[in-house]
Amino acid sequence: MDTSFNCPKCKLHITADECVVGEEIDCPECGEKFRVPPPAKPKPTPVALRAATPAPVPAHAAAAHPAPAPAAQPAAAEPPKPATHAPEHKPLSVPRREGPQESLVKKTVHAEDKREEKKIRVKTIKRGSCVEVGHDLFDEKVTEFLNKAGRENIIHMSAIGYGAMDSTGHMLPDYGIMVVYNG
Repeated sequence: MDTSFNCPKCKLHITADECVVGEEIDCPECGEKFRVPPPAKPKPTPVALRAATPAPVPAHAAAAHPAPAPAAQPAAAEPPKPATHAPEHKPLSVPRREGPQESLVKKTVHAEDKREEKKIRVKTIKRGSCVEVGHDLFDEKVTEFLNKAGRENIIHMSAIGYGAMDSTGHMLPDYGIMVVYNG
């Protein structure tokens, strides 16, 4: 869902996805830094009410209780004017620039992201945690991880054996893999 807002400095009308609400952006027109506000709630539209017509009275009730004389009707009021529409939608105008595209949302860079030196890490994948609804997905999960880590980052791989206790209290043997890698 989209949200619309105006730049607080130059009043440029901007439309963006709701997932950026609260993020800090730079206005594409004037460069002003500001946080994307939450979507504005729509204003209720006034509705003209009709005068209520009295319900029909049964004949036996009308004889017992005569109807009061109708009161003098006030002069008909002028019909309400239609509600004015929202301000005209102005499309987002983005300045044209040469070179790579830049994002309006600035991400904060964490200290560990700044370092290019990779740390040695260990990943253990147990076969028992890869079984879903009777399907053994161990091979797929190991392959997915190895492809993600990359061949050049793998330092060592070892098969592991371990025991897992089932719901009845019996120890069941199982296996897995331990991968040492740069990451």
